[in-house]
Amino acid sequence: MRSASPAAFLALAAVAALLLAVPVSAQSNNVSPGNPCLKNNGNPCNGNNGNLGRQGNASGERRTIDRKPPPIAMAMPAVNGRGAFIDQIGNASSASIVQTAPNAYARVIQNGGPGNEVDVTQRGTGDGYASVTQSGSTQFARAEQGGTGSNALWTNQSGTNNWLWSRQLADGSQFNGAALRQIGSNNDMLLLQTGSDNRAVLSQEGDNNGMSVTQNGAGNRLTWNQQGNYLTDLQIVQNGGTVPGGQLLITQTNR
Repeated sequence: MRSASPAAFLALAAVAALLLAVPVSAQSNNVSPGNPCLKNNGNPCNGNNGNLGRQGNASGERRTIDRKPPPIAMAMPAVNGRGAFIDQIGNASSASIVQTAPNAYARVIQNGGPGNEVDVTQRGTGDGYASVTQSGSTQFARAEQGGTGSNALWTNQSGTNNWLWSRQLADGSQFNGAALRQIGSNNDMLLLQTGSDNRAVLSQEGDNNGMSVTQNGAGNRLTWNQQGNYLTDLQIVQNGGTVPGGQLLITQTNR
């Protein structure tokens, strides 16, 4: 057996020194520089998006936010007395309308099947207007309206296995209004409005997307569009239109 040369011993010592100098990441509890899990720092974490632009996002999702959006054109329809209308075509459709408000209008149109379902409840002492249209299979929509003021809701769904829930409680002289639209499959949408003079226009086009919106107080305006698949639910909360966050136009896409 030949003995190692002095040069070989020096090389092995240098390699050992390098190995000892390199930290073992699996044994460290320190957060890496930039903290990938902090919101909007540009680094993706666990498949999430770390910023509002295109760079540094895990899924390629793009978002734009306009804090000075154009006005939302929406008017409260005239409602006198109570009226309920239901049209259903397809298999195992189900619709329910409950009206105790003095002035309430509800229209439900369902197409296709099996298993579409709509529930509309209009209570309180104000005016309620709700129009629901579903086309496709296994759609679910629930609309609740109440309070002392006026509420208006327009919805439509097209595709398969979409879920929509809206709750409006008006308590002022200006009406709450919402236009909700879903096209695709396996989409979820939730809207809660309280107060008065709130407007929301929500639109999803794609599959497996989510939207959650809460508007409190008065004077909120939100237009939110999603185009693509598996887009992030931003869970928007607005608390009065006098603050900057009360006026928003948001666009999300990964197409």
